[in-house]
Amino acid sequence: ITGSSGKTTVKEMVAAIFAEAVGPIETGFDPVLKTKGNFNNLVGLPLSLLPIECSHELAILEMGMNVPGEIARLTAIADPDIGCINNVHPAHLQGLGSIQGVAAAKGELFAGMRADAVRVVNCDDPHVLAQAKKSGGKQIGFAVSPSGRKLRPLVRATRQRNLGESGMRFTLHIGDWHQRLTVPVYGEHNVGNCAAAAAIAHAAGIPPESIVRGLEQYAPTVDKRLAVTELAGGIKVVNDAYNANPASMAAGLRTVASFGRPGCRHLAALGDMLELGVASETLHREIGALVAGLGYDGLALFGPHAAVVAQAAMAAGMAGDTVHIFADHQAMADWLVQLKSQKRLVAGDWLLIKGSRGMRMERLLEALEQRLTPVH
Repeated sequence: ITGSSGKTTVKEMVAAIFAEAVGPIETGFDPVLKTKGNFNNLVGLPLSLLPIECSHELAILEMGMNVPGEIARLTAIADPDIGCINNVHPAHLQGLGSIQGVAAAKGELFAGMRADAVRVVNCDDPHVLAQAKKSGGKQIGFAVSPSGRKLRPLVRATRQRNLGESGMRFTLHIGDWHQRLTVPVYGEHNVGNCAAAAAIAHAAGIPPESIVRGLEQYAPTVDKRLAVTELAGGIKVVNDAYNANPASMAAGLRTVASFGRPGCRHLAALGDMLELGVASETLHREIGALVAGLGYDGLALFGPHAAVVAQAAMAAGMAGDTVHIFADHQAMADWLVQLKSQKRLVAGDWLLIKGSRGMRMERLLEALEQRLTPVH
């Protein structure tokens, strides 16, 4: 599994489906091997494969990259029977130059697979479709958007309903079969991840009923990815500090904007998105405008591009006294604690924390937890 975003989530969803299909483990050996953490590069993927033994039936491997040729080498090492490019978004532009460079680098997975191996294709993403067309071979498509569904892929998601904190409800179609389900994941982007996981599982021969049960039982366990914490006083924090690119930043902002009771406040504490090259300023401006468009009540910023985001947010309608730039995580935490003491941040309000890995935005949550004892 590769892609600009959602790789780890799809990997964990596939693992949940496989675990459901395999059933209770009685031998003491888990038949499912999967990438642990972010061991997905030229060092991490071989290390992920080393534990393989005769008891393993399925291996789910994540592939990451930031330079051309990396995915080709990983594909040669793993020789996958099933390969999925989840999506192509602006990410690692510093090393890849353009969105077309990202697509070509991700496309190395399809190009390097055997002709009889199954390529799982995101029909919502024109860049993935182009790579699939170029590579040929055996293919299974998935789609969640009207434009993608027009291509009549085998796996489709329809009738999406955002339940906010309760997850997403949708109807999953695999060929002529369909079933309605609710999955405990946040945001519309995760329906696409569910469809990708379902397509991968179908390619592995897992029945639709097991796929649905696996998705419904999927429990997000990955630290710093849309993890909800409640601080003293009932303030809800969504810790999505693991990493960020423009697509995942936009998805996180949209997701948290849908949370909470009517009238509650939504704040975002954002760090820079890194490795975006010459497009960095434009992409940061788009995020600032999106924050304003989604109606966020406050915006805290940290990083070299903070001023660009702030200007864009205010140009799009956010009041100047609701947008603040900070020198470090501690100062940002001080401001949020002050808002709480002034009753401008109260029980039921929501805070999103997100930024690229290098921005270490989880330190903001650590600082808040030191000042406001979390509720367990």
